[in-house]
Amino acid sequence: MTTLAQQHSTPSQSHTAWMATELSVITELNQRHVKQVMDYSKGFLDKTFPLQSGSHKDVCSYVVYYQQLLAFFADGTTSGLQSPAQFVALSGHREAPNSIVLNNNGRHVELILNRSGINGCQDKASIDDIQLQTSEPDCVWFSMISGRQVSCVHKGNKQFTCKDGLPYQLA
Repeated sequence: MTTLAQQHSTPSQSHTAWMATELSVITELNQRHVKQVMDYSKGFLDKTFPLQSGSHKDVCSYVVYYQQLLAFFADGTTSGLQSPAQFVALSGHREAPNSIVLNNNGRHVELILNRSGINGCQDKASIDDIQLQTSEPDCVWFSMISGRQVSCVHKGNKQFTCKDGLPYQLA
């Protein structure tokens, strides 16, 4: 004999299928939202850190070659920044950086690259996040992808290398 409590605590197959469908729809909506936010954020990169040719939206990978940031596209072409001096630092290896630090009028922007990250695994350039420095004295950073403030402690724990090979400190 089945009690009412047992009926509600044991999901039926139709209830489980319904939940799986709902989760699938929510996952698809979240992925679509992240793609829209990523496209908007890459548009910001195109305006603030334009490439000599092409768009950040079409970049497949970023590499540091000597002291230059190069963007590689699917067709094999490459492009540098219109203003190469905007690239100031990286973390990780030059051929596969973990992050790239750009600077525009004293404000830093960090492109966090992670092919295994929640967002990076879905982005062809492996961008997991794009974080903006919003005010230097207070050390406030903002994630364009999540829409949240980022702790400066996180930034202090990272080691950045200037494009000339010396250590780089985020101001």
